[in-house]
Amino acid sequence: MRKTFRQYFRPTRDELVELWNGAFFSFDASVLLNVYGYSNETRDDLVGLIERNSERICLPHQFGLEYARNRNTVIVKQVNNYLKVEKDLENIKTVSIAPKREHPFLSRRALRAYALVQSELGANRKALEGMLSSDPYGEKLLTLFEDRVGAPPSAEDLSELHKRAAERYNTQVPPGYSDLKTKGAPDAYGDYVGWCQLMEIAKSKQKDMIFVIDDFKEDWWQIERERTVGPRPELLDEFARVTAQRIYMYTSENFLRAAREFLALDIREDVIQEVSQRLESQREKQRSMAVEFEKPPVEAQDKPSSPLKPDEAARSAADLPKMGTAEE
Repeated sequence: MRKTFRQYFRPTRDELVELWNGAFFSFDASVLLNVYGYSNETRDDLVGLIERNSERICLPHQFGLEYARNRNTVIVKQVNNYLKVEKDLENIKTVSIAPKREHPFLSRRALRAYALVQSELGANRKALEGMLSSDPYGEKLLTLFEDRVGAPPSAEDLSELHKRAAERYNTQVPPGYSDLKTKGAPDAYGDYVGWCQLMEIAKSKQKDMIFVIDDFKEDWWQIERERTVGPRPELLDEFARVTAQRIYMYTSENFLRAAREFLALDIREDVIQEVSQRLESQREKQRSMAVEFEKPPVEAQDKPSSPLKPDEAARSAADLPKMGTAEE
């Protein structure tokens, strides 16, 4: 029975061991872009894990393209996060700490520590800003994936993929249909294009896949009562039918945990916790966006009317037609 309905059940431990021993590792752009949101230590560990398995990695052209397109945007966003905190701390210092009129007062030692925090934030921000022109992590990723990125589709092939994506999205066939709410066509078709390219790699290489993705929407994951229970069964089934290979999906957090277990790697728990916290923040943002886009538009007739004054209310009541009785 398990073989017949394999897509509905988590792989056995023996199956996972087999996957981790022989499968290729592939990554969504969300995973590679999240590298810029981690501390230096966590960034080093995640990129190092990819590097240690460089002979087994591959990247669909679409996901590589999305990484290249969005890298600068993600770096600038992180720089702005630093700027905001630096500004907030400076305001607190200038308005609430520097004046000696009343409490709060800080010791010289505490003020030196405060200045040290500000200095470290500024140094980290400048290091991130420097990545816009010289990015050691980006260079390493580019080197690691050299000759491991799938071929770009021709204009005709891309047009056909977009057509098929539109047909699938109309009936909410995963992956990617959730992106129509926020991106619109043809940008929303990117997940489907990347998915097809991933299947093509597995088919041509005759390799199982471990796919790491930090996109938490329902068109990738089976979600029951806001709980993610695993990859969408439809995706596991389609992958097996098209490629005759197996696939299993992980978020970055679970990928690190599984790598620690199945590859016997020394991955610190604090690294995993940092990744977990970032992903949970992203998950909450996606939920909020989904709720916002699902709100029905407010029609003019649904808008609350201005309250009537007592005399206006009386006149309005008098203007109402008299309701006849059954006897009339």
